[in-house]
Amino acid sequence: MNICVVSSFEGSAEDFLSMFHEIFDEEIEKVASDYDIGVVSDKDGFCKIITTANVIDEQRFSDLMSSSKMVEWDKNHKNTDVIYSLERIN
Repeated sequence: MNICVVSSFEGSAEDFLSMFHEIFDEEIEKVASDYDIGVVSDKDGFCKIITTANVIDEQRFSDLMSSSKMVEWDKNHKNTDVIYSLERIN
């Protein structure tokens, strides 16, 4: 399943990437066959990032997104994630 996660939070792109590597580095290959991270905006203490991924284990992805570390990071940074399902158009 291809997804797009739009993350909006207080902090910087560096904060997000640090968290991503801490939480996802060991698991990402078990969860997604491919992923990309793009910085949409990073200014004035507010950041918006888009992550696209081809999720191959939806349960494991859900577990990671609701892990205590992720929930804590979201709370500390007032993060809001909006997740979209994507379909390829030929």
